Amino acid sequence: MTTIAALSDSHTASLSTLPIGLRRALEHADIIVHAGDETESTVLEELKSLGQVIAVAGNMDSTALKLTLPTRVVFAAGNHTIGVTHGSGAPSGIQHRVRALFPEQPDVIVYGHSHAAYVGTLDGSLMVNPGPATTSYALITIKRDVAARIVEL
Repeated sequence: MTTIAALSDSHTASLSTLPIGLRRALEHADIIVHAGDETESTVLEELKSLGQVIAVAGNMDSTALKLTLPTRVVFAAGNHTIGVTHGSGAPSGIQHRVRALFPEQPDVIVYGHSHAAYVGTLDGSLMVNPGPATTSYALITIKRDVAARIVEL
């Protein structure tokens, strides 16, 4: 089994400002996914010290992060594919805009931006928005099947 801890919109300079429950989940995850708005490079470095990290740039990230991180990525975990992007625009309709960015048809798409935690299916992909890291994160488990749930902090 593979466990992915997904977070987004941390908007902080250090993981130490985030809830302890999230920090513990990050420490125990096989893969950490940050769907943008890390804000500062220090957050990304702290995440990397915990393990494997997949991260994308968000609209509120520093220039250094925007120049370093991709705006979208697709990776394999077990026998599943996962797409990651931040998202953009108004909260209304964000799932459809994000879904359109992934013609590869990944099994899971993790995104942020709207600060609204969400798990649902759209056009064959499990859509996961962990919500803002100060109040929630997502746990994605991959066995033969993939499942996701929001953890409120």
